[in-house]
Amino acid sequence: MSRAARSGLRRFGRPDFRTNAGLWLDRYLDSFSERQGKGDLVKEVAAIPTPDPYASSYKRWCGTLAALGAETRTAMVAGRMVVGVGDESILETSVTLHHTYGVPYIPGSALKGLAASFARQRLDDDEWNQNGTAYQTVFGNTDVAGYVTFFDALYQPGSGQKGQALHSDVLTVHHKEYYEGKGVPPADWDDPVPLPLLSATGCYLLALAGPPAWVEATFKILKLALAETGVGAKTSSGYGRMRFVETKPARKEQKPVALPKQVDEIRNEDVILESDVRDTRRAQVQVSTGEIVTCTDFQSSAYGRPVKGGTCRAAVTYREGHAIGAKWLPRR
Repeated sequence: MSRAARSGLRRFGRPDFRTNAGLWLDRYLDSFSERQGKGDLVKEVAAIPTPDPYASSYKRWCGTLAALGAETRTAMVAGRMVVGVGDESILETSVTLHHTYGVPYIPGSALKGLAASFARQRLDDDEWNQNGTAYQTVFGNTDVAGYVTFFDALYQPGSGQKGQALHSDVLTVHHKEYYEGKGVPPADWDDPVPLPLLSATGCYLLALAGPPAWVEATFKILKLALAETGVGAKTSSGYGRMRFVETKPARKEQKPVALPKQVDEIRNEDVILESDVRDTRRAQVQVSTGEIVTCTDFQSSAYGRPVKGGTCRAAVTYREGHAIGAKWLPRR
């Protein structure tokens, strides 16, 4: 958008309760060359109130989660939070905003990645390493999706500091050429470059769906990860730390919920091939319950290479009554 067009649009007035903060951020920068112009834009966006229709949308979202049987927890930002700082933006930094309402939110993918990383690196239990059964049950792998669904965490209306979800902030690069790898050592006479950015505050509704025991276990991991690691960018500086807010009175002498134990059942049965065997020695097969799973470790045999529509013998693994995988067995 040209500068003349932006100037013309500004005649319609300043941002108000009807303004989409994301749209104003992307379309109303007066000058790319002036640092002050960028700072003013960030302050303008931070001052935009949450649109009135968002409250109704949030209530509908809560109703949808309840209808889906999802479990929810409320998490409050301890200080400030910056999610999506590296996304495409008109400024040097970005922030994740709801496309329709322009309010901050935490993508479910970010929460899943945080919980998975924390489980791998911080939990002292082989079940929660990347190849552990508990880890793969919750987060899945390249072949099978996890049993727990992570929903986007939406901002709770009016919960931000002084009622504002967004705040103007500054990221200062003290030694620009050093960080760019130009071989210039950092020095006291370097010219710091302050970069304006938007940060978020307030409470967010975290929602998970899946088997109740695994959902409870995942919430325990998320609670630790958000408090100790934080979500988003600049976590090493304290950004992104969150704590769970109790919405119900805590019961006295409440015992912590233990992580559920894996209980698998393996049945040897005939299965029908739904695809040809690939070079990876894998194929999709239909088991006795009608479910389609991946069968692995196919070997050459006297019957030749199995093809789609044929049958073979396999050891099928069931968890909570559902097939989760199979392994080829040679016929005797």
